[in-house]
Amino acid sequence: MLPSTGRERGLYDVIVIGAGPVGSYVAGELARRSRNVAVLEQHEAIGKKAACTGIVGRECVERFPVAKRAVVREVRGARFFSPSGTSFTLQKGAAQAYILDRQAFDEAMASDAQTEGAEYFLNTSAKRIAVSGHAARIEAASPGQQVAFFESKAVVVASGFGSDLPGSLGFRRIGDFVMGAQAEVESTVEEVQVYLGRRFAPGFFAWVVPTYQGRALAGLLARRDTKACAEAFLHYLEAEGRIASANTPLRFGGIPLRPLRRTCSNRVIVVGDAAGQVKPTTGGGIYYGLLCADIAVDVLDRAVAANDCSAQRLSEYEKRWKKLLARELRIGRWARRAFERLSDRQMERLLRTLQESKATESLLNAPDFSFDWHSHLILRALWRLGPRMVASLLRP
Repeated sequence: MLPSTGRERGLYDVIVIGAGPVGSYVAGELARRSRNVAVLEQHEAIGKKAACTGIVGRECVERFPVAKRAVVREVRGARFFSPSGTSFTLQKGAAQAYILDRQAFDEAMASDAQTEGAEYFLNTSAKRIAVSGHAARIEAASPGQQVAFFESKAVVVASGFGSDLPGSLGFRRIGDFVMGAQAEVESTVEEVQVYLGRRFAPGFFAWVVPTYQGRALAGLLARRDTKACAEAFLHYLEAEGRIASANTPLRFGGIPLRPLRRTCSNRVIVVGDAAGQVKPTTGGGIYYGLLCADIAVDVLDRAVAANDCSAQRLSEYEKRWKKLLARELRIGRWARRAFERLSDRQMERLLRTLQESKATESLLNAPDFSFDWHSHLILRALWRLGPRMVASLLRP
């Protein structure tokens, strides 16, 4: 048990650590169900530190409360650049995704949660969590203030990837991850652009995503030398006239490529990026995190009502989210590993074959095409190409 020195607060039903969209959604939905909820956020303002590109699919916008003021523009397709610089565009007639202003999105989710009655503590960093048979006790610190202690029947760790809290609670750390780097730039680009090849993002991809008029987000994912890769990419874009200047501050963030093996224990649930509930193909985590948050809310609400937040009771959360996402994540990881092994020559060959065979148009126009669910697209692409063709394309 943690020591009792410092400022004490009353017993909450649930404490959420992290005021990103996933944490705020959990807090708001539980508060809507008349649960006493607090949110601890380590930053002094909500959303300002987000390094996410903020692209979500149509399904996410239709299912979850995405504030209209947070939607910057719609996306119908994207322009892809091969390693050699040749390009092709994939596009549908209707919007398939939306670009969000991440700060506005996070702020709106938090505002909704507060309207429902969730209590927010900004500039408050959770340092330690001790769990007993009676409650979970959190030691939190704020700059220049006395240490505070919070108690709750259950804790939701939604603190994002890289947080020390899951490891301190006995959850294994996620060893498979990639670093992202991104800058806000001046740009006249009006389409989402994706750059493939080892020149800028070995094994992954780089992007330019238009946001407000004359502005865009430019960045990439890379296993190593992320800063150097990002700077080289920005200078290339400047030389090509696609951005005004490469001298723009970069933001960095880690993205998990596989989930935690275990995402709940006695009085604790881990959700979102902290749990590794992220698409391995693109690194997008908002939609999957919110889907898992929905499950967490239902499980926690019933657990609090029964006064039973034991590991056995909360294990329903893990069973349900894995039933929903495990296959998708498994196939996505396989595709991710295969993609990382491709040389530029192999990638050129694969892209050319997909274009010549009209496979890309066929996949894009399939009735079950989805921006968010990639396993069907991956398996259908492999089926169309056939094992012999795939083997020949992957030859050195």
